[in-house]
Amino acid sequence: MDRRRPCLSSIGQESVRHANRPSRDWRASLPFFYGWLIVAGSVAALGLTYSVMYSFAVFYVALLEEFAWGRGEAAGVYSVFMIVAGAGAAGAGALCDRFGPGRVIACGGTWLAIGLLICSQVEELWQLYLAFGVFVAFGVSLAGWTPCVTMISRWFSVRLGVALGVASAGIGVGIMVVVPLVQILISNFGWRTAYFWLAGIVFLGLLPVGLIVLRGRPEDLGQKVDGVGLVAAGPQRDGKPPTRKEIEVVDAEWAGREWTVGMAARTTRCWLLAAVKLLGGIATQMIFVHQVVYLVDGGYDRMLAASMVGLIGLLSVAAKVFWGWAADNIGREITYTLGCAAMMLAVGLLALTRVLPFSGILYLYAVVFAIGYAVSAPLWPVVTSDLFAGRHFGAIYGFINIFNGFGNALGAWLGGYVYDLTGSYSIAFGVAVVAKAASAGALWIVAPRKVRRVRRSH
Repeated sequence: MDRRRPCLSSIGQESVRHANRPSRDWRASLPFFYGWLIVAGSVAALGLTYSVMYSFAVFYVALLEEFAWGRGEAAGVYSVFMIVAGAGAAGAGALCDRFGPGRVIACGGTWLAIGLLICSQVEELWQLYLAFGVFVAFGVSLAGWTPCVTMISRWFSVRLGVALGVASAGIGVGIMVVVPLVQILISNFGWRTAYFWLAGIVFLGLLPVGLIVLRGRPEDLGQKVDGVGLVAAGPQRDGKPPTRKEIEVVDAEWAGREWTVGMAARTTRCWLLAAVKLLGGIATQMIFVHQVVYLVDGGYDRMLAASMVGLIGLLSVAAKVFWGWAADNIGREITYTLGCAAMMLAVGLLALTRVLPFSGILYLYAVVFAIGYAVSAPLWPVVTSDLFAGRHFGAIYGFINIFNGFGNALGAWLGGYVYDLTGSYSIAFGVAVVAKAASAGALWIVAPRKVRRVRRSH
């Protein structure tokens, strides 16, 4: 007997069978596809959760000033954070498959807020390692990307890239709004008060989003994946039906398996994808964590340096939506390669701010970095879905995401360690460029296009 479960690309067929089931849920009476409210809720959840992570760059400067810690040992806090958050992603994925992403996000928001309150009271470096590096990190893994991706993948298939691109833009919104706000709070009231207020904002935002908005499946509301049937197909041109996109299975044997974490871990593709994420994480966080202190060292005003992080967040909003669209239209590998090229160019522009210290170069750096940085968020989930879609997608995605956490941790720590050894970030920046190029090359070997791809049809 064939015991295979339907994969993610066939969930729409299962949803069709349940679409006419009556529902008493108030959401069933909404005149639009509820999946887009799932995306909107994910925007809020991701913005709040990852603003905590990316605000570390401005807390980092304040903590170095007050405690005179070495840059390597202080950046190690962020490295531990990334390891714990990455490891926690696997557990978060399994919890989502069992209890539902919304409940997991609400629990994570509560945990995260408590961790931030503890951060506001630290006096020693080891306390910050424990409070931020462990406690806050676990909250981020519960409230962050893995549960949101799991939730969105239940509602979208063909439009998954676009939906994830829009959702991941929430991270940019959080960076744009919260990071400059944190800098203002630190400048006026101190870093302890800033942590206190950040805890309140996160708790009051994530709890209702997780419990009220992010729940259910399309069939629970009598809807179908991608909102099929809720809107007209669109106008016809020249008497021809409109062009539609659909998932084409290229490797039916691979795509037809009921993937589990154990099965995925026995494939070369899984470990190559882990390498893609590891190398990409090294490059991204080596720059992101140290960019503010690098600019301050170069003589730039602290508020201007911190505002660059906010500008990157703002610009990445549109960039993530674009990359999500590009992933569905020009292919996963080409999209990621273009993003990596932008990131490598941005590293050169950041180094150039020391040679040509005027604001034009700084703003150009922020634009190019935002474009390159934005490519990862919408790409990772759709690539993982191309390869390992199915009932255990959340757990598999969480497992592979561990390696992104390791890469993020290594990049953050290595940047500070190299600076402490050499008094310069030059070697670290060179490593970031090489790592990003290798990450792009590895994805071509993974070749998700040889398993599933989006194609246009009439």
